[in-house]
Amino acid sequence: SRNPNIIDKLVLASPPTWRDMTTPIPEAELSRNYNFFRNPIWGRLAFQILESRGAIEFFSNKFLFAKPCDSKWLDNAGAELGEEARPPVMAFNSGFCLHRSFEEDLISLPQSTLILAGNGDKRQRDEYKQSMKNCNLRVLPGLNVLPWESPVETVEAVKAFLKSPKPKTSMT
Repeated sequence: SRNPNIIDKLVLASPPTWRDMTTPIPEAELSRNYNFFRNPIWGRLAFQILESRGAIEFFSNKFLFAKPCDSKWLDNAGAELGEEARPPVMAFNSGFCLHRSFEEDLISLPQSTLILAGNGDKRQRDEYKQSMKNCNLRVLPGLNVLPWESPVETVEAVKAFLKSPKPKTSMT
């Protein structure tokens, strides 16, 4: 476990599924995906499409929000676009965040963990609770961007979790 003396509790809002977190993406697939985004023709074309307001709205409504996203979301997303923002987007969309299994890290965490999931999200999160120590699952209104969709409920859930007593651990 990393930094158990510094990090007392952990909150994961709409994390990937347990399977995604514990199944590494093959290196050849990572390389292919990343090289596609770096390609001066195909990568540039992909970003021209992906960075359009219409594509952001389509993606947001399909994968991020339970209800249609608002213009404030689209304005904020549009304000963050550009060449300097592309490297982390390329890495994320290529799969580099899931380049290895995090199963051992997750099941050995001594810290209490709160998983926040949207009630509109069909991806299962129960395996976190079944596999991790001191893990709680809380379902909130929304789909995937819970702090935006349900800010009050998200803050209340996190505050209650942070105020909850630290579970007693056995000394082995």
